[in-house]
Amino acid sequence: MKKGYSTLHPDNKARKLEFLLAEALDKGNDTLIGCGQINSNLCRALACAGRELGFNCHLLMRPNAENTGEFPSEGNAAMIQLVGANVHLVPPTATSYERDYLPKMKALSSHLRSHSKMSPYLVPVAGTSPVGLFGPIECFEEMRQQGVLEEFSDLVVTSGGTSAGFCIGNYLTGQKMKLHGMVAFKDTAFFHRQTNDLLHSVGLQDSVHSEDLITMVEGVAGRGYGLSTDEELEFIQDVATHTGIFLDPIYTGKVAFHMIRRLRTSPESFRGNKILFYNSGSVLGLLDGRTRDFLKSKKTNNKIHDWTCDDLRFPVSN
Repeated sequence: MKKGYSTLHPDNKARKLEFLLAEALDKGNDTLIGCGQINSNLCRALACAGRELGFNCHLLMRPNAENTGEFPSEGNAAMIQLVGANVHLVPPTATSYERDYLPKMKALSSHLRSHSKMSPYLVPVAGTSPVGLFGPIECFEEMRQQGVLEEFSDLVVTSGGTSAGFCIGNYLTGQKMKLHGMVAFKDTAFFHRQTNDLLHSVGLQDSVHSEDLITMVEGVAGRGYGLSTDEELEFIQDVATHTGIFLDPIYTGKVAFHMIRRLRTSPESFRGNKILFYNSGSVLGLLDGRTRDFLKSKKTNNKIHDWTCDDLRFPVSN
């Protein structure tokens, strides 16, 4: 995979921003306006990458039911504050980009242009746009060139802009993998519609449709977007304990959890038994407080041992 991406800035967000911020620079914009939920990986990546490139950054962010009325200082939220991004909290009921976010983003853009002489660039939710689409398309092509895709029968990915890019890559290169888009929020109809819109934006609407390219899998959201069940957190801990790989609880932890469950309960839904899982998340979702509370409750799995005495004999009771 391309070097330069890390668990701090998740691969799929960094890849989209590589193209989106290049367009902003090319247009001469000096300010970025983005949006998302309070745990948003995209908002954090946008704030950090934007600051590195010299942009001002404004983020419209929606709190969830657990932190209404305040902005936390953990996880992604802490990074956003450390780089000095401007955060504008919107109502917890804001769930539609077109209805709830975009009008305020346009109003903020107009205000910044007229009052501060700034030149804003609007980044759509999750960075999903015809420009951002080239990030996952490029990622798919890199995997193809490396020969990775030939080893697998199925590819599992979070539904959204990344899965849309993989759909296009899989279709245009003639790969035979079956794609599974795990719906961690919204529903199947939303993501097929979004993917079809993106196909239309790149001129493929007459030759193929989303429903032909990917199987959307619902029942992945659990408690809801940004919220975790104990079973999901136990799975994330189990994966980390046995592999050293961290899964983000917002998306990839849910996706991997339900992928394994689906392999056990309905293996016939996969084309073969060689499954490629695309881990697109970061570690900062694990540092927003939920993991701390979970680990405190898991006293039977506590591996913190008390050897604060001067006795060199190992405490057998530990």
